Amino acid sequence: MKGVDEIIIVLCMLLGIYIAVLGLIGSDLCSGLRKAKKRKELCSSYGLKKTVEKIAKYYNMLFAVTLVDCIHMAVVWYLDTYYGYSWPMIPILTAVGAIFIGVIEIKSIYEKAEDKVQFEHAGQLAGRIIANKDDIKEIVKAVADYMNEKEVKK
Repeated sequence: MKGVDEIIIVLCMLLGIYIAVLGLIGSDLCSGLRKAKKRKELCSSYGLKKTVEKIAKYYNMLFAVTLVDCIHMAVVWYLDTYYGYSWPMIPILTAVGAIFIGVIEIKSIYEKAEDKVQFEHAGQLAGRIIANKDDIKEIVKAVADYMNEKEVKK
């Protein structure tokens, strides 16, 4: 039965895609823990909570795209069964979504730990500038402190 075999193959493909995304997220988590250890930061539940939120966001998006793929594959099945059009039943959008997630996670894995610290310091500078938006002396002091800190590290 060709139709049943195709459905089983598509389900296996979807399972593989979902497991691959979970593996990518796990790799990024391990990388993040290693980077935090290198920076001598305490691994808190806040960072782990962010990973759980990331999993929820990614899988919500992936599930929505999979539903669109299911509609696509139902149309392909209908055209194949009743009109003889022979198109492959492949979850294309789910695969593209997984590739998109994979690129994001791989980029995150290869970010240097020092770059993350630098971005945090830049964010702190931006926060100080916004907090002192009416006091130009405090803004200049915040920028000078930031620049001096960068010079000391070099």
